[in-house]
Amino acid sequence: MRVYSGLIGLALVLAGPVWADTPKPVEALDLYRLEQPIDPQLSPDGKQVAVLRQTRDIQIDRVQTDLWLVPVPGSGGVDVRRLLVGADRAPSTPRWSPDGNSIAFVGKDGTKSQIFVLDLKDGIAKPRTTLKFSPSALSWSPDGKKIAFVNLVEEKPEAIYNLPEKPEGATWAAPARVLRTFPYRADPEGWLTPGDYQVFALDVATGAVTQVTSGSGDWGREDGQPAWTPDGQFVLVSGNPAPDAHLKPVQSDLYAWPAAGGGTPRQLTTDDGFENSPVVSPDGKTLAYVGWRNRQTSFQRTDVFVATLPATGPVTQARNLTLKLDRPASQISWRKDGRGVNFLYQDVGISRVGFAPLDGAVSVTTPEVGNTRLLLPSSGGSYSTDGTKTVYPSVEADRPANLALWSQGKETILWDMNAAWRASKSIGKLEEIWTPSSADGRKVHGWILYPPNFDPSKKYPLAMDIHGGPHTDYGPMFSITHHLYAAAGYVTLFTNPRGSIGYGEEFANLINLCYPCQDHDDLMSSVDAVIARGFIDTNRLYIGGGSGGGVLSSWAIGKTDRFAAASVKRPVINWTSEALTSDIGAVVTSYWFEKRPWEEPEKYWARSPLSLVGKVRTPTIIITGESDYRTPMSESEQYFQALQLQGVESALVRLPDAGHGFGRPSQWLAAILSTIGWYDSHSKKAE
Repeated sequence: MRVYSGLIGLALVLAGPVWADTPKPVEALDLYRLEQPIDPQLSPDGKQVAVLRQTRDIQIDRVQTDLWLVPVPGSGGVDVRRLLVGADRAPSTPRWSPDGNSIAFVGKDGTKSQIFVLDLKDGIAKPRTTLKFSPSALSWSPDGKKIAFVNLVEEKPEAIYNLPEKPEGATWAAPARVLRTFPYRADPEGWLTPGDYQVFALDVATGAVTQVTSGSGDWGREDGQPAWTPDGQFVLVSGNPAPDAHLKPVQSDLYAWPAAGGGTPRQLTTDDGFENSPVVSPDGKTLAYVGWRNRQTSFQRTDVFVATLPATGPVTQARNLTLKLDRPASQISWRKDGRGVNFLYQDVGISRVGFAPLDGAVSVTTPEVGNTRLLLPSSGGSYSTDGTKTVYPSVEADRPANLALWSQGKETILWDMNAAWRASKSIGKLEEIWTPSSADGRKVHGWILYPPNFDPSKKYPLAMDIHGGPHTDYGPMFSITHHLYAAAGYVTLFTNPRGSIGYGEEFANLINLCYPCQDHDDLMSSVDAVIARGFIDTNRLYIGGGSGGGVLSSWAIGKTDRFAAASVKRPVINWTSEALTSDIGAVVTSYWFEKRPWEEPEKYWARSPLSLVGKVRTPTIIITGESDYRTPMSESEQYFQALQLQGVESALVRLPDAGHGFGRPSQWLAAILSTIGWYDSHSKKAE
């Protein structure tokens, strides 16, 4: 059941005149008109929500955020929404103080990002740090006097050479970039500054900053936020101080560091695997964390573990609370009474909030949590709960997520940021489908987005879009990309083939050591199922996708010539060059292949779309950011030149300064609109 708060009702009344206009399809400029709630945080008393509103400024072509306070109806808190921090501060990571009187956040102070503390009584946000690098992962101490955070400590590498002093007034080239560590660049960060991430503690009253962790390990970087023990004496974080940690990117353990700094840490976990996101029970006796046991597979499900927090030495007899759930868990927090752990998990295209009691079966406390990725319908999002109320982004098919509250078995929409926009738009229907795969009969989950005013008696082009990852998923949520396809007249199909998460660990690992493989059959079976409905023009079939979807779309056109055109976005084309030039080389060579490229080059080649390029006849557009370090531009350049050498009609779209996420809003529009334009200009001749 869903209800709307009084504020939303008022918004709909005010939006009334928009309804008088004839609804129009989604258009490109809507990307700059849409808004969405990010990282909602429920206040300690449950009366109000601090939430980021994300927008896109058309004048500067940038994503922006501002920070708002939103009332919880009937709670006795504030009566109206109010702006707390404007977009000029670029606020992020808002976190309530334990007493609910202040909110800490990361924001801009001049050109640098610093930690601010906003006193709700006077409404003034004051910077409390003067850091060189941007802080992250804010966590208040239980007494509200300190804030733990993560920050980079730069390490100056030893010089290999020294240039002679240049003459006064001379103009020389920029200094050489000397690389001595791996990885040396990452997406979206870019070129990495040598050093390690460390945990610090900020004294809120004085502004004094104390370094808590030390040494190599990238401490706390993989945690949602550092965890304090209830007495404030220790900070718990994950890290890997081993000398070869850079070769083991998904190996970490938990450590307890003295919060006063300068002490020796105590290692809490010693398993071969990945443990992070520690949280301590309210009574300080039990540790909960997220982790997995290393099985060297490309997908390894994260579970919620609990163990007695020992006074000395590591934990023993950790228990897996979500073993039977068979879904990836994250974002854990203790229930106030200490009887169990709240967590987020992905399930058949959406996320849910679950509760894992210390004794008993897992239950669902919030049935549907939506995403906050406007550009594609990937599951994700976040939540905040006090045990009786939960705030989160809602699941919406016809608009971006709303800010929602789940309480007493019903959903209340606290803020529909796009109510007026939706009233002015003609939106096509979204339909869920399940299709048996030709590979083995397994059911493949997917969705069809129809064009506005769809008429089943007519023939429509079909555009299949494939998600990335490959261990991610799509869901029944709004996506500006898919709605622009539909508005252009395309029946749009998106599915979760084998390898997708949210369908169990076995399903996700069906592509282990063979990706791409029978996931191709899953995709083609879904295409066939939609064609069988009778309203698809089979001379106008199109396929595309980004990242892992770029792999599968380029693989598909090497397997079949049924598609009139393809849009291959930020792909991996050659697994050897991907392993040796991308920022995930250690993952590729350790988890996606059994050995390294020079040890088994034939296996890397056999799974590379480039190995099939000689069979490609499909006109193909390739789209990649020039600063993409996850699937570097060299991958796309290889494919483009190979297609050109054999006379296949092709185009390469290079997005300047854009990373794997395609950069600024106009660059996303360039990717979407060039795909539509490419499809529009290509159709197969009737047989």
